[in-house]
Amino acid sequence: MDDKSFFDKIAVDWDANEVLSTAEKVREILGQMELKKGQRVLDLGTGTGVLIPFIAEKIGEKGEIMAVDFSEEMLKRAKEKFGNIIPSLLFLNLDFENETIPGEFDRIILYCVYPHLNTPVETLKWLKTVNLKPDGKIFIAFPCDNNFINNIHRERLSQSDSLPSPSQLVAFLKDQGLHAEVVADTPESYIVSIK
Repeated sequence: MDDKSFFDKIAVDWDANEVLSTAEKVREILGQMELKKGQRVLDLGTGTGVLIPFIAEKIGEKGEIMAVDFSEEMLKRAKEKFGNIIPSLLFLNLDFENETIPGEFDRIILYCVYPHLNTPVETLKWLKTVNLKPDGKIFIAFPCDNNFINNIHRERLSQSDSLPSPSQLVAFLKDQGLHAEVVADTPESYIVSIK
């Protein structure tokens, strides 16, 4: 089963099973991303929209959120939950590794997405070149450490979806010509930034 079919299939039960992304933890993670009023934020792999209301809190009514996912079923649930309550929210159903997203953003967030990228370096370089404002940042984040993620992927997906530690990922991305930094590396928070 390909990733798109996998996520379409589990979308109906996703929110009930996703216990790590508590409001407190999501606020803490987003708090380290320097989100400000009026910013434009690109939420890649938005899933059922777990970050959407918390991003909206940070960027206010003058900010904008573009929520992107390639799973129609995941995006359908995000729209049902948040489509009518946040005026500056746009949903796009597309594969951001193979399709271009319109516009430039202050922050691009890949929350619980990185191991699912087929071409991570090329994708990150493309996003930086095409979609990131000159003073913007890309964030790769998880509500846990890489060991937890890797254990899930061994059970549910494949071993090729493994996630390196934040410092290993930063070293790898720097070798590929990207300016990356570790923002957080704890059992409850994994955040890497790229600018």
